[in-house]
Amino acid sequence: MRNLLALLVITTFALGCKPESKQKKIEFSDLNLYLETDMEIDCVFVSNITQEREYQYIPYSDTLRINFNDSINDQYNISFITKERKLMNTLWLNGENLIVKGKIVNRLKIDTVLGSDLYYLSIDFKKKYKELNEKKSDIAIINDFLLSELKKNINSPFSIEIANQLFSRNISDKNELKKVFDILVNQESGIKNHLLNPFNKIEKILTDDKVDLSKFQFYDTEKNLTTIKPANGKKFLIDFWFIACAPCIEQHRLIANKLEWLESKNIEVVGISIDRNHEEWEEFLKEKKYSWLNLREVDDSDKRLRINMLISEFPTYLLIDSDGNVLYRTNSFNEIEKHLME
Repeated sequence: MRNLLALLVITTFALGCKPESKQKKIEFSDLNLYLETDMEIDCVFVSNITQEREYQYIPYSDTLRINFNDSINDQYNISFITKERKLMNTLWLNGENLIVKGKIVNRLKIDTVLGSDLYYLSIDFKKKYKELNEKKSDIAIINDFLLSELKKNINSPFSIEIANQLFSRNISDKNELKKVFDILVNQESGIKNHLLNPFNKIEKILTDDKVDLSKFQFYDTEKNLTTIKPANGKKFLIDFWFIACAPCIEQHRLIANKLEWLESKNIEVVGISIDRNHEEWEEFLKEKKYSWLNLREVDDSDKRLRINMLISEFPTYLLIDSDGNVLYRTNSFNEIEKHLME
């Protein structure tokens, strides 16, 4: 009986190992997505975050094999498009023949990423950073953490995210920005010149934070071109904003309550909208009854003050004296108040 069982095992093993029973080899693409969802998805949009190297729409399938134009080493946008909305996800990825497994609910919930250490590095960083913020750690402790992470990742494109966190936190502190600049200045050019790297903004603040307002034109509410004319002893609080910017509108309530206080300090508030639809902007101003000077940037991007000052976050406030010196720069009106009370 034992001999019979042994014979059956050997026979089964031999049959199972025949060459013709080998599975067909899977040919992996640059990025391979294995997805589960109950949603009806029409297509998928994939790009690197600035869209200058990768940009493609793909019909949806639960298995997507995507080839890129360039090597994978950046932040990527993967958006799932339904008839009602777009579910946008951003991932830091590097490597070759990457495998991403996940479920799509209201966004992509990732189970596994194979072949990309950068993905897990970014997740680990965000977890530690979140913990420090939730503990309401001292500003110096958070800055030290970010500077240490920036140094460790200086040759990775992920350093851009860390640098932007440092820039946002310290936009009005030139001493701290100098520490960031001294690290970024030695970065390899490919990363330093990335469109999202704050290096150029920091350099401008540290070396040439001055502007001649009279050289820039804006539209007034009647769509006439006008300029901001400096006067001796007068300062301007320039507020860069747009209609769909919720934090901008929230902070406008604070500005409205402080107009007289600002005027007592010889400071004129000038709102500069980046909105392109003039009629919509004009109606919004009437609805909100903004009583300070409001202008809109011209359509020619080369002639916009925002472009000249390298501003990409909103709101951004610039406190400028009559000589065009930028005395203070921040994303918070509360910080403007604190600065003026020092």
